[in-house]
Amino acid sequence: MRHRLLLLLPALMEVLAQDFRQIKYSLFPPLGLLTLASMTPEDRYEILVRDEHVEPVDVEGGVDLVAMTVYVSSADRAYKLAEMHRRRGAKVVLGGIHATTLPEEAARHADAVCIGPAEPAWPQILRDFEANALKKFYRARSAGSASLVPPIARRNLMNPAAYLVRNTMVTSRGCPNACDFCYKSSFWGERYYETRPLADIERELDSLEGNFVFFLDDNFMAGRSRTREIFRLLRRSGFVWQAGASLDVARSDGFLEDAYDAGCRSLFVGFESLSSENMRRSNKPANVGIDYAEAVRRFHDAGIMINGSFVFGFDCDSPDVFDHTLDFAVENKIETATFHVLTPFPGTRTFMNMEAEGRILHHNWSLYDTRHAVFRPRRLTPDALEAGYRRAYDEFYRYGSILRRSCGMPGAVKRILYNVAWKRMDRLWAPVIQHGLLPYVRPIFEHVLARSTRARRAECRPSPPSESDESGGRIFSVPEGTPKDSYKQAPLSVP
Repeated sequence: MRHRLLLLLPALMEVLAQDFRQIKYSLFPPLGLLTLASMTPEDRYEILVRDEHVEPVDVEGGVDLVAMTVYVSSADRAYKLAEMHRRRGAKVVLGGIHATTLPEEAARHADAVCIGPAEPAWPQILRDFEANALKKFYRARSAGSASLVPPIARRNLMNPAAYLVRNTMVTSRGCPNACDFCYKSSFWGERYYETRPLADIERELDSLEGNFVFFLDDNFMAGRSRTREIFRLLRRSGFVWQAGASLDVARSDGFLEDAYDAGCRSLFVGFESLSSENMRRSNKPANVGIDYAEAVRRFHDAGIMINGSFVFGFDCDSPDVFDHTLDFAVENKIETATFHVLTPFPGTRTFMNMEAEGRILHHNWSLYDTRHAVFRPRRLTPDALEAGYRRAYDEFYRYGSILRRSCGMPGAVKRILYNVAWKRMDRLWAPVIQHGLLPYVRPIFEHVLARSTRARRAECRPSPPSESDESGGRIFSVPEGTPKDSYKQAPLSVP
């Protein structure tokens, strides 16, 4: 008898409250559960995958086993869904960052809790479920888990019409840095960092179709020599790609130019704070002593666009931090930016220190979303911190700011389109997403991002098939008459 398995990503609170930008959650499918699906024997399980950010999560006919990823601001929703499925007779396994950080809390709502990365524990969880002998806790070691990631995730289970970017992958796990505020430390361990074998990375790259890849590593460029080996694979494949990197990559002569030659067109870079003292106190030495403006120039000279990450609410931040940060980002023509309210996530040193100082305002996890002040700042009020954060977003993405940051730069039109599409077109994105038109927008997105590499990629690799190939895990068009939510996937192990 085949069991019905539901792999489920509950929605974050801002989605449930209808206070969100739809394109933000239709960027790419969550990779972790697609990976678990590839580790699940198809002869014993019918696999269903749902991502509540883009589609309904209730399924007809009931299920036998539910596995959910729990983030801090989706914890309340995850617990409600878990209790609903348990009342219907299903067994529920909770995993992910929040369940790993607060396993006893998660265990009150589940039959089993996976602590740490799910891949090492998943085969045993399935065996115990089949024997009706699930344990309350499964503790999986981080070490060695990178080599367990299968070379091909079950991408045929995702809804091809629900996401702008279809190809996501990881080449490493963890990060060699141990920033006090970073949530990854509570999941992987403070200094855990492990790379996947290059042969596995090459096989996965060879399995992908299309022109674009988004790498979800916490720190894609952490090891320079190894990263150059990945550049070699990417140059040969001809992909255009984006990833996340620490600011200190700008210190390595020629490294960003090598990244560009390998197809990199944009990097998510953690500036965090313009104050070196904030970075010292937060244990982020990679940002201390760096001339931020010079680093930005090096990214731009290499032809790489920047999505800068900035955090407000550190102990040295006074009321002028918002204007100071905005002036820097605009004057240095940073292409896009994400702003955050400093959030003391449970399990981090920032949380433990603030808790000991009596500065944590509450444990309403739904508001631990980097948009709300859940602690008492040193030099700001919580209300001023939230107001400054919202103003920074509004002013950075005004049309005047977009023009100032784009004009005079190479590819100015591309940069303007990139900004307008990302933050100024929500009313257009909504019907595009709702009517399943993202596959038609994807070529435009890739063209705007890196027109010059499309022809090179076509020369490097054979043309992809034009219809879905279920056996190979590739889908390039939605078969007529196929219900939208017959695909889908979500993550249990990748934070």
